[in-house]
Amino acid sequence: MKASKINENFWLYGKHTCISALKNKNRKCIELLVTENFYRECEKEIEQYVGSKGIKAKIVDNKKLSDILHRDANHQGIALKVAPITNDLSIEEIAGNGSTIVILDQVTDTHNIGSVLRTSACFNVDALVLPYDHSPSENSSIAKAASGALDIVPLVYVTNIVKTMEYLKEVGYWCYGFDCTAGEDIEKIKDFEKKRVIIFGSEEKGMRRLVKENCDYLLKIPISNAIDSLNVSNAAAIGLYSLYIKAKLV
Repeated sequence: MKASKINENFWLYGKHTCISALKNKNRKCIELLVTENFYRECEKEIEQYVGSKGIKAKIVDNKKLSDILHRDANHQGIALKVAPITNDLSIEEIAGNGSTIVILDQVTDTHNIGSVLRTSACFNVDALVLPYDHSPSENSSIAKAASGALDIVPLVYVTNIVKTMEYLKEVGYWCYGFDCTAGEDIEKIKDFEKKRVIIFGSEEKGMRRLVKENCDYLLKIPISNAIDSLNVSNAAAIGLYSLYIKAKLV
């Protein structure tokens, strides 16, 4: 149960993002550009991984990196051209005993997706699932916001979120959807099932109706009356932290 999200090769940039990609055995790396200062500071770390990728570090100046990347890119002296890895795994391959899967229902902001990836890596999430339609392909913006987590937590695209939920429930998962307008306060949940799917809705509309109806539990994060909702990446950070803490206490 997976969808091919076609994407061209793209540039990663920034130390954590590029080094994480070099460490990832499933990531195809095509070209590595570094400034002389960066190479001098990180030579051992770079040379430890480039050999297995069949590439060598090429020394360039800052202008070369600025010409390749967008003007405001904080490249830190390193850029790595890579191929996408989003088509390698399916939900069936990821589903296992005692695992946590996060679904983002039509979240489109690349910074939010990257931030959720980073949070997912912090709290031992096994995969982040996105719908094939109404979500961006793997790209440098997601990678930069994820700060290396794109090469730690698998990013899986599916054609139908509801059918994916139905399959996961068939193999023993319980679905927890976060909805600021309905549901039980997360603090009242004593523990989560060992096989769990955590679902967050889009930036503007939240979860779609059928996605919400297929959740086993609806949860909300209690907040003050000063504002009506949390940003999806903030909600994911709080929700996944709460799950992580409760799981450790069981």
